[in-house]
Amino acid sequence: MYQLHPYQTKLVNQARQALANGNKSVLLQSPAGSGKSVIIAEIVRLTVSKGGSVMFMVHRKELAEQITNSFRENEVDLTRCTILTVGKIANRLKILPHPALIITDESHHSLAKTYRKIYDYYAGVPRLGFTATPWRLNGKGLHDVYDDMVLGPSIDWLIENHYLAPYKYFSVKLVNDEKLKKSSTGDYTNKSIDDAVGRTIFGDVVKTYQEKTPGQQAIVYAHSVEFSKEVAEAFRRAGINAEHADAKTPTAERERIMANFKAGELKVLCNVDLISEGFNVPDCSVVIMLRPTESLVLYIQQSMRSMRYRPNKTATIIDHVANYSRFGLPDDEHTWTLDDRKKRKKKESDAVPIRTCEFCYAVIPASSTVCPVCGKAIQRTESEMEVDHEVRLEQIHGRLDMKSEYNSVRFGRMKPSEAQTMEDLYGIAKARGYKSGWAWFQGKKKGLIKN
Repeated sequence: MYQLHPYQTKLVNQARQALANGNKSVLLQSPAGSGKSVIIAEIVRLTVSKGGSVMFMVHRKELAEQITNSFRENEVDLTRCTILTVGKIANRLKILPHPALIITDESHHSLAKTYRKIYDYYAGVPRLGFTATPWRLNGKGLHDVYDDMVLGPSIDWLIENHYLAPYKYFSVKLVNDEKLKKSSTGDYTNKSIDDAVGRTIFGDVVKTYQEKTPGQQAIVYAHSVEFSKEVAEAFRRAGINAEHADAKTPTAERERIMANFKAGELKVLCNVDLISEGFNVPDCSVVIMLRPTESLVLYIQQSMRSMRYRPNKTATIIDHVANYSRFGLPDDEHTWTLDDRKKRKKKESDAVPIRTCEFCYAVIPASSTVCPVCGKAIQRTESEMEVDHEVRLEQIHGRLDMKSEYNSVRFGRMKPSEAQTMEDLYGIAKARGYKSGWAWFQGKKKGLIKN
């Protein structure tokens, strides 16, 4: 049976309490890699142990198989569980056992018609949903299907407390953004990505891997099957064991590839939309992103795939398509809500001001004068120095508050563990939208407040 971490036990209790308070449906948000399957398995075990039955629904067969294994490991009575894909449940509503609780994995999908059909059929049954990213590309919130939301710990907190691995982020951009075109879904079309990325980058992808992470296990995210296969072939030509897999790869072959990767025999696994949500590869330390996207969900799921915790591990994210310029870094704070989200204006970015080091290509705060990764002095352009000079002058005259761009850069990228003064902590709090009490509590723990 699983031994939950304290924050996981807290989420289990918060979920159960939220339902006990009269909410019919509750969404639990917790970051990628925080152990949602463990939390789900414990909630199911508690429900089943009291005589209840559970319906667990997912959108992919592989995830159903994975959660079934988690339930077994947590000593859940599987005879009281229905674990199926959404499509199979929707087609069997009249013959399936009536559940006491419905749990939906990756609940950012749950506004789709098939999910709604199931929810309507079991209108009186309490529901829990789980996701790392309660966010949809079209800006529609999840308030239509959830009454309340429970928030898990932040990514920064999980890193600082050794539940997620720290990371280095490199971006050697190989894409022409001007050629990217959106489809009706809001994300980029495969044809435009072909045009934007081109067909001659494979050597650069392999070279960067060899320079930054030689010998480490890597997952490559591509936008098309053809492209993914070409990347795998480029790695093999360089003497690096690599294979491709996608949703249409024959089951036996795909299982062989996954088993070899988990065993460490396969160094580079290239895929298309297969290894994102829910795929657990603890020993993978490198992610290589070759697919530009407008989806925050896809970005977080893919970029954090290498951040599963292991002692002394530092993850590496190699972003060849500059997704960081759209969304910032994986541990940037987000205001998760069930409400609808205003769509970004064209060319508007969610990212904190950051840049790439011209020497090692690490992604670092825009205000850096020395790269924290390679230690080289950063050469700043005249326009950057002019902007910085103007900001400093305005600050002297008191016309900027703590939410100014200057302080957002300074404090927004500073981690609590790096704070030396209460001014630093209050700056971090304001840059991230925390309450001032958070800074006081952190200062108390650090000994900056004596009484």
